[in-house]
Formats: sequence, C-alpha cells, structure tokens
Amino acid sequence: MASTALFFLPLPPNQPSPSSTLISHISRSLPAEPLPPFSLDHRLFVDTSSLLPTADISQRRSTSILTLSHSPQTTFIGTVLPKDKSQAQPTEQPVPLSLSLTAIPASTADTFTQLIGTKLQPQWAHRQSLVVENGTALALHNGEWTIRLGDLKAPPRANQPVSIRGMLLEISYNAESGPTNETNGATASASVSKEDETLVRGVVDALTEGTGISLANSRVFFGRTQREENGKVAPGTVDWELARLYMDMLRGSRS
Repeated sequence: MASTALFFLPLPPNQPSPSSTLISHISRSLPAEPLPPFSLDHRLFVDTSSLLPTADISQRRSTSILTLSHSPQTTFIGTVLPKDKSQAQPTEQPVPLSLSLTAIPASTADTFTQLIGTKLQPQWAHRQSLVVENGTALALHNGEWTIRLGDLKAPPRANQPVSIRGMLLEISYNAESGPTNETNGATASASVSKEDETLVRGVVDALTEGTGISLANSRVFFGRTQREENGKVAPGTVDWELARLYMDMLRGSRS
C-alpha cells in the first residue's frame, strides 16, 4: 500500500496558477521521470429536495461521477448518504457522511450522466463539473514517490471563460512493497500513519522550497492507496481508496 495525500490550493478569481512554476522547479531540481499526463473529470449531482430553503444541508445526498487518468478505462460512481441522526449522541460531532462506491466502464460514463441529468432530473440536480486537463505526472527517486499536478477548472460555459478553481497536487509514497490489501467500494482502508503523514508533508515542503509557493492554506486529504509501479497499479486492481479521496476533496469544493 502507498500513503497518498491530496493538496488543493484554492485560487482567487483572475489569479494565475502556480502549477507551471512548481513543475519547472521540480523538473530542474530533481531527477524526475515523466509519466502519462494527469487528468480527471468529476461531475456532482445532489438530491433536489436538499436545495429547498428549509432543507437540512447536513442530510444532503449526492452522487459523484469520477474518471481518473490513473485508471482511464474505469469510471467511479460514489453515492453519499448521511448516517441516521439517531445513531449520534447529543454531545457528539456532526454525523459523518457515508460514501458507497461502485465502478462502471468509462465508455458508459456519458450515458450514465445523461440518465441522471434527464430521466432522473426530478430527484437529482447537477451541482458542478470539474476537470483537470493535460496535468503533469512524475516519478521521483526510482518510483519511490509519485507526483501528479494540475489546475482544477470548471468547464467553460457559453460566453464565459474557463474558471480555474485552484491547483491540485497528488503525492504518493510508494516505499512499502508488502502485500496489497484491496478494499471494496463500501468500506474505507486504514488511515495513514502519523509518521508517513509527517514524511509526506515534509517532502511537499521541500518540493516547494524556494518557489515562493505556499500550500499552508491548502485543503489536505490523506489515505492508504494502492502502490504504483511506473505510475500504474497492479493489473486488475481497483484503487477504491484513491477514488474516495478525490471524491471527498472535489465534493467539498461545492456541495
């Protein structure tokens, strides 16, 4: 398994992204091996009843449709259902959301999206679409580290330019070569150890040192994902936890 972190740095309107500066700095400073370009496509739908003025937002249901360049033949479908409030005690924190995942062939993603947006329109409303196009992926230190970097954008609408929401950095520590523990779409894998989290944050600080780029205000998500070799997971492996990480991050940008 690998220890993976997603860093999302929001950008104000009309502020240029620092992604090209960071990519140039890493490429000049370290022996980096190029990997296939990084891209993603995420579409979010929410239940229409949650958009009513009197709705309890904490009970909102959502469906995410996610395709990643890591596994271009697979599209992940994630459904969020709030847990029963009756399970929580009055003194506890807000009841966490429950995310259930499944996968479909990427070739059917557009058909599935159209189904939700038309046939199921009374129940589901399109909330947002986000993409990363032509991002950069690099392997460092003989594949011990994998980095993916790109600009998260809202696709252009009629008479509107592309809107950059922020810079996205994915970094994975692939040092462990032990057995692969694949989870399923219904349950999350083990969390990242404090030691690995500290190590990953330290490497990110080192990568940005001297660039003038600060990730202090980034939203950060950690998880245990499938270990990569040359930018790819083992054949036949589905990286549910990576999809879970991305959905948690992307859904949070507007839910």
